[in-house]
Amino acid sequence: MTRLYEDLIRFKQYFTDAYKKVPNESFYMSAIKHKYCHSIDVLNAGRQIFNTPELAGKTAEFKLLAERALLFHDVGRFEENAQRYNAEQENREILAFTSQINHGDIGYELLKNHPIYGDIRILFAVKYHGQMIENVYASDLWKEVEKSPYKTEVKQILFLVRDADKLANLRSIKNKGHLKEDVFYKQLSDEAKTAGISPQVYTQFFDKKVILTNTMRTFSDRLLMLLSWISDLNYTSMRQIFVKEQYTEYVINELKKCRVSVDETGKIEKFAKSFLPTDE
Repeated sequence: MTRLYEDLIRFKQYFTDAYKKVPNESFYMSAIKHKYCHSIDVLNAGRQIFNTPELAGKTAEFKLLAERALLFHDVGRFEENAQRYNAEQENREILAFTSQINHGDIGYELLKNHPIYGDIRILFAVKYHGQMIENVYASDLWKEVEKSPYKTEVKQILFLVRDADKLANLRSIKNKGHLKEDVFYKQLSDEAKTAGISPQVYTQFFDKKVILTNTMRTFSDRLLMLLSWISDLNYTSMRQIFVKEQYTEYVINELKKCRVSVDETGKIEKFAKSFLPTDE
């Protein structure tokens, strides 16, 4: 068996373990299946980004660790959805976009004692790929990493997973229109689905921050959150792909369908493009 095939078998086992805990017709089963496909998409996106000049000359061992981190980054999502299903059955409210159940922590605990995947260069990316970067650097685990000989490689793999995760999500949203199928959109009022950008979200964007999910109140806020990811792109090749696949233009066009003025969208587009290369 090839190394990738062995990794996929182990990855699928985590998927199967959660799959058995959730009814086939439920929303949570759909989420589990989606995350399985998403993980493969992230692996493929990461391989594309890996050609970036910042990672030139990396060893085969590094690439192996990076690919494992890419594949397993959302392994905690399977058990997370099983736990959310259980909470629903017990009438316990688990709100969307909260940290009540943290898939990064779940994934970290699943893998930390594994003889192959319990490597800090994999574990750190699994645990922190979805965290705000300032929280990553404030964590106790990062303080341990700073003393490690693997500090540089931990950061490089974390950044690769973060970029690839964004790219896979953007491709899914743009090409498959998933944005109006998720929990956030479905829980919005009719007014909020077409309303403009909230002041707090607008300010975060122009302060060069990734928009906090718990501050979003409208669909326009959600769209601008996608574009705010440009302030957290790490690799040259990722920024080039962002331009080539026209994600700025996609978000701007979607914002225009909501109650966002031409003046506002013009300012947003100009600001967004200041982060990106002018040539492909």
